[in-house]
Amino acid sequence: MPLPARARVCVIGAGISGLVAAKVLREDGFDVVVFEKEASLGGVWAASRTYPGLHANNPRDTYAFSDHPYPATADDFPSAPQVRAYLESYADRFGLRPNLRLATEVVQVARSAPDGDRFRVMVRGVGEPGRSTTEEVDFVVVCNGVFSQPQVPDIDGMAEFSGRALHSSQATDPALVEGRRVLVVGAGKSSIDCAAWAARTSRACTLLFRQPYWMVPRYLFGVISLQYLLFTRLTELFLRYHRPSRFEALLHDRAAPLARGWWRGVSALLQRTLRMPREMTPQAPLPLHLENIAVVSDFYDLVRAGRGQARAGTIARFTGGDAVQLDSGEVLAADVVIFATGWRQQVAFLADELRRQVERAGAFHLYRFVLPPDVPQLGFIGYNSSTACQLTSEIAAHWLAQVFRGELALPTRAEMHAEIARVHRWAAQAMPARGSGYFIGPYLIHHLDELLRDMRLPTRRSSNFLSEHLLPMLPARYRSVGDERRRARGEAATIPCAPLYVSGVHWLAAVALLTLAWALW
Repeated sequence: MPLPARARVCVIGAGISGLVAAKVLREDGFDVVVFEKEASLGGVWAASRTYPGLHANNPRDTYAFSDHPYPATADDFPSAPQVRAYLESYADRFGLRPNLRLATEVVQVARSAPDGDRFRVMVRGVGEPGRSTTEEVDFVVVCNGVFSQPQVPDIDGMAEFSGRALHSSQATDPALVEGRRVLVVGAGKSSIDCAAWAARTSRACTLLFRQPYWMVPRYLFGVISLQYLLFTRLTELFLRYHRPSRFEALLHDRAAPLARGWWRGVSALLQRTLRMPREMTPQAPLPLHLENIAVVSDFYDLVRAGRGQARAGTIARFTGGDAVQLDSGEVLAADVVIFATGWRQQVAFLADELRRQVERAGAFHLYRFVLPPDVPQLGFIGYNSSTACQLTSEIAAHWLAQVFRGELALPTRAEMHAEIARVHRWAAQAMPARGSGYFIGPYLIHHLDELLRDMRLPTRRSSNFLSEHLLPMLPARYRSVGDERRRARGEAATIPCAPLYVSGVHWLAAVALLTLAWALW
C-alpha cells in the first residue's frame, strides 16, 4: 500500500532506539522529527548519565547496529565514551542530525480529535518552562528508554544523612568516592561497576545486596568471548520460550533433566572461572534469575584482595550523621551511599486516554513488545529490551515501519490482547524480576524470529546449519532486512547484500563451545 504523502512521525528520544527508529522510518519514506530533552544524543549513554569506568555489558560485535560496525580501535567491551562516539558517528553517517531537536522535551502526546488517528504533540525547550509549541503528526514512536527514571528507595532518616546519597546515574564525578567510606546498594551490573570503581580509590567500600545474581566473565577461559555463550541458538535451546518449537518442548518436558544438567554445569563453570566469593554466589543454579545476569570485571578480585566487602542485607534506616543501620541491626559509617537500584519506566507525557491503552495492571500492554493493539498509530521501540538492544530495537523498527505502511497483517485486536496476556504470564514465570512488559532479555533470537516471520522474511540468517546454530547471532546477519523488505514490495535495494564472512577464529570458538556443551551434557 503506498504511503500517504508526507506522513509525519514524531520520535521521542535520541538514544539507541530513537536513532535507529528515525533511520528506518526515514528510509521508508516518512517525514521524521526526533525530540530529545537532553542537550546531546545518546540516551542512557549521555555523558551526564554515565559513571566512571562504565563499559558496555556486551562485546562490541553484539552491541552494534547491523550496518554500522564499531571502529577497530574500540575496546572489545566499549567504554561509555566509545559508545557515545559510536552513536554520534551513526547519526553522522546516515544524516540524522537535521531530524534531531535536542534540548526539547515532549510535554504531552494526545489525539488531535477524540476519535481521530492523528496526534497533537506539545513540546518545549529545556529551561523554557513558560514556552511551548504544538505539532500535528500522523504517527508517534516512543523511544524514551527503559532507563528513564532513576529509582531510589525512600528510607527513613535519609534526609538527615550527613553524607551524600544518590542514584548510580548521578555518580558521574570521579572525585566523588576518593578517600571516602562508600556504601553501594544493589546486585546488578551498575552496582558491581560502582563498587569496583569505589574500591580502587575509596577509604572503604561495601556492596550491600538483597541476594546475589549470576555474573559472567568477559572471556570464558580467558580466551572465548562471552558472545559464544549467550548469543547462539544452541544456548537458547535450553531456555523455555513462551512459544517453543517441537524440539524445545521435548527438551524442556521429557528431557528436562538434560536441560537442568546443562544449567548446573554452566553455573559451576561460571563459579570456578570467576572464583566467586562465597557471599556473592547464588544459592540456585541458572536459569534462575537469568534476567539479571551481567558481565563482571574485577570486583571479585578486589573483594578477595580485601579492597572491598560484599554482604547480604538492606538498609533499615539512616540514624543521623554518617550512620546507616542495616536490617541485621549492624550500623555502618558512610560518607557516600550510591543506590544502583534500577529504574522506573514512565510515559507520563501520554494523555490519560492513551496511557490507559498502554499501561494495564502495572505492565506495558504491547503486542510483540512494540504496539498497543487499540492505538496502531503509536509504537514503542526499545521496550523489547534484550541482551543485544541495538539489534532488537532495529528489527522492531522495521516491524513497526511495516505496520505504519499498512504492509503487515496484524491479528485482530482481541487476538493481540490475548497474546499479550499469555506472554505476560510466561514472563512472570521465566523472568520474575522483569515482569513489567518491556524485557526480552536472553530470549533474543526467539523474539527476532517472531518479528521476521510477521514480516514474512527468512529467520535463517547464515549459510549452513552449523553456523546458524553454533555461531553468535551477530547484528551483521540482519543488515539486509531493509533491502529484503523493499524487494518484497517491488522497490530497488539500496545496497548490495554481501555474504556473511565467518572467520577461522569464529569456527574455533564454536568448536570449543560445542565441546563444552557435550562435556556439560
